[in-house]
Amino acid sequence: MGTARPVPLPRRFVAARRSRLVGRRYELESLERIWTRVEAGDGQVVLLGGEPGAGKTRLAAEVAGALHEHGVTVLVGAVTKDAGTPYQPFVEILDHLFAHAPCCSQAHAPGSVEQHCPLLSGAPFDLGRVSARAAQHLPPATVHDTAGDERRDLFDAVALLLRKLSEAVPVAVVLDDLHWATLDTIALLEHVADTNVDTRTLLVATFRTTAPDRSEELSVRLAELHRLDGVHRLDLGGLDTDAITEFVSEHGGIPKPGARAPAAILRDRTGGNPFFLRELWDDLERRGGLVALRGRQRIPASIGDTIAARLAGLGPAVRQTVELAAVLGETFDLATVVRAGGLERGQSMDAVDAATAVGLIEALDEPPGWYGFVHALTRQVVLDRLAAARLRLLHARAAEALDRGPANVPALFPRLAHHYLQAHVLGYHEQALRYATLAARHAASSLAYEEAAQWFERAAELPECGPDEVTDALFGAADNHVRAGNFARARDLYERLTQLPGALVRLRAAMGFEAASWRPGLADTRATDMLSAAIAECGLDHDDLRYVCATGSLARALAFAGQPERAEVVGERAIALARRSGDRSAIVHTLRTSLWRGLTPDVVDREFDRVGELSALAVELGDYEALIEAAHFGAVSSYILGRPADLQRYARHEQAAALAGRQPFMHYTAACMRQGFAYLRGDFAAAEQLAGTALEVGEFDVDSTEGPHGVQMFMARRETGGLDAVRGLITGQESFAGRWLPGMLALYTELGATDGVRRALRALLNRDLHSRVDDAQWPIELAFMADAAADLEEADAVRALTPFLARYAGKNIVAGQFVAVFGSADRYLARLAECSGDRAGADLLFGTALELDRRMNSDVHVAETLARHAVAVHRRGDDPPRAARLAERAREVAEPIGQVRVLRWLRPLIVTAGPDRLTDREVEVLRLLAGGLSNREIGARLFISANTAANHVRSILMKTGAANRTQAARYATEHDLV
Repeated sequence: MGTARPVPLPRRFVAARRSRLVGRRYELESLERIWTRVEAGDGQVVLLGGEPGAGKTRLAAEVAGALHEHGVTVLVGAVTKDAGTPYQPFVEILDHLFAHAPCCSQAHAPGSVEQHCPLLSGAPFDLGRVSARAAQHLPPATVHDTAGDERRDLFDAVALLLRKLSEAVPVAVVLDDLHWATLDTIALLEHVADTNVDTRTLLVATFRTTAPDRSEELSVRLAELHRLDGVHRLDLGGLDTDAITEFVSEHGGIPKPGARAPAAILRDRTGGNPFFLRELWDDLERRGGLVALRGRQRIPASIGDTIAARLAGLGPAVRQTVELAAVLGETFDLATVVRAGGLERGQSMDAVDAATAVGLIEALDEPPGWYGFVHALTRQVVLDRLAAARLRLLHARAAEALDRGPANVPALFPRLAHHYLQAHVLGYHEQALRYATLAARHAASSLAYEEAAQWFERAAELPECGPDEVTDALFGAADNHVRAGNFARARDLYERLTQLPGALVRLRAAMGFEAASWRPGLADTRATDMLSAAIAECGLDHDDLRYVCATGSLARALAFAGQPERAEVVGERAIALARRSGDRSAIVHTLRTSLWRGLTPDVVDREFDRVGELSALAVELGDYEALIEAAHFGAVSSYILGRPADLQRYARHEQAAALAGRQPFMHYTAACMRQGFAYLRGDFAAAEQLAGTALEVGEFDVDSTEGPHGVQMFMARRETGGLDAVRGLITGQESFAGRWLPGMLALYTELGATDGVRRALRALLNRDLHSRVDDAQWPIELAFMADAAADLEEADAVRALTPFLARYAGKNIVAGQFVAVFGSADRYLARLAECSGDRAGADLLFGTALELDRRMNSDVHVAETLARHAVAVHRRGDDPPRAARLAERAREVAEPIGQVRVLRWLRPLIVTAGPDRLTDREVEVLRLLAGGLSNREIGARLFISANTAANHVRSILMKTGAANRTQAARYATEHDLV
């Protein structure tokens, strides 16, 4: 910013600070400490929770005002319960910024906001589209149905704006009443927090922690946000007696010693809730002040009683106006109150002034002519005391008044829909349906898919709707539930649609049901049965694009139903029909559905080519969702084929797609990809953390993600010795009933429970292995069985498994959505060849495996291949120096990453040279560590990453036996290494 006219603090925050803040010393000290980190360039987030009236907004105003006085750019946005505006607090922030920031002062001029605002140069999204103030002067933007990239760009643009603002001076952003925020708003907050961790930015979000405003969904999302670095949670309790003593002294004009006794009474009767305290204090003053606390004077049992008593004395006109205002929302404009009130203009304005004078409502800073309730509880008390018939009538008046205002204003659609829906029984069905539909479409165009689905569902519930109206609304709701990742609810609605009249309706519903089934990986025949019946019922010509696309969906459903051969035949036919039609959208659809038929080694080359074709078409058509799937399958197929450059390219595309926040399912696959990469480079701590992240993201369908999460955690912990914790609990004689048998086999193998290994392996080999090869879990099962067979050196098992592994020769093994990565299949083939006595073949396979593992930059697999080869040569006994060389090379890779599993294999092969065995690089790191440098500083000094420096430190601690960095520094001094 850096100009003479900074962004002003909103007047409501200025007004809030006119009375001195009492109490909250601990919170203020905590916020001071947090702010010092912000000034140092370490972005921070403060989640400020508490019950209604706890003083969250007042504390936020205090902090915001103090920061503003010291030149900090302070931006404030609030969420209201009934507004229904997507990203509402950020819209308010943008409105305020575009109105007052000097560099944004031209944003009102026609054209792009970015054209006039240097702060937004290079932003990927026109923020004027979400700013009501700027949008008044901008041409309408074209909205596409598949707007995931727009959502990503919106999120990136908001984050970029805050980043650029913070480059000049620190920035504080206050988001008030987050408990009413939509999931889209929470997602944007998460993105801003995650991408501004290295900026001078403070995010403060206030929210209620008590029912009915507290929701489990919000609690989960806030818990996820709290796991990010730099996120702090402060929950406000009631004010203590000392703080209330200050309040009584200041407001009652009496010394603190005399204020302590009444303060104790007030503390008991209000629980220290600042809102209750203020309301009760006002009530006491009306009844004579503190003397009213004496004797048997009855204190209102609740704030509701206090507010009701105050309302009763206002007169009919004022009460009616306040009731209407409560129905209009927590904030409302004077013009609508006048139009809807049924009073003369002067009477309505007098009533508003009277309600303002007694502190029920207050004038807002902006826009002009708007008012709000002093506290949300005030409004809620008013609404709760309205009779149902009276409430519907007021909703009707509000709707009619809003409808007489400016026409076709998207920001009004949610409010009009809400009021007409509440009043539809009074004859407003047509208006309710119209505005609910408009609100839904507006929400969808704003990427607020959850809200869009809710509006469509509310429209479908109108009893006066005709069949076609119900059908359209249900499809709108179901489609948006899919976009939002609520697959279970989407399936319910699609299944309901399959019961409605019309063969084409049922066909579309069946395709929708399949689309909501494959993403969470449901492996049953329901989608197949629905699609087969619907296709047969329609009797469409085979050149009809609806038939072509439905056939493609059927192929994917068959694959998930465990019928890969039929899926292949049906899918190939769908692709051929699509190509014959020349319709690019149909080709994209059939190619997309073909990818989910599996990436077995015999088809991976063909699928890799299809991914390339799909990517090109998706870019050409602007089909971002198809591009996401192409990126995911491109990454997986690149890994299998051992093409690291393509793997990195497709992985970058998928990670970029995940930032769009388009679908939780795509967030899940991207999280699994990040977890797999962390595992490959030997960062096992990050791998475990990312496995947890993937599970949390994948809670759109917990059953389908808990299993993969267990595999991810097992793979990471077996490398670090983390399975030792269960060693004493395993006997090898456990029952297999209700347990995943491949997992039991792998656990037995790692713990050396030979009897258990033999039992589990025999049970797995007794199955029809050929029927398993197309299953998503097969690569995991195959790798686990191969390790077990090699450890046991069982000839029958080796002979049985070799042909299945040979299908992967020269390739990498991966399972699921990059859930488990095993590296080169040739390593497993080499071990089986060694068991068969083919030493030359084993050496050759170990060599090709090592080449592939190195090409893929997988430290964990390079170390394993070298170690497995070293153990094999050592057992032969004919070339001890070669075994020692291989073991030493394996140790050099495994030690820095803490790969305990490999180091244990190597213990019999490596002769300890001395007490330290530190490499030259580790000596360099130890010297810097002894000098007090952090991992980040060590990395900067040695031109390596902080993570690599941490790996070296971990290896140093392991080799020297030091328990911590202090002991390591002492070790360096004692051994003259400093």
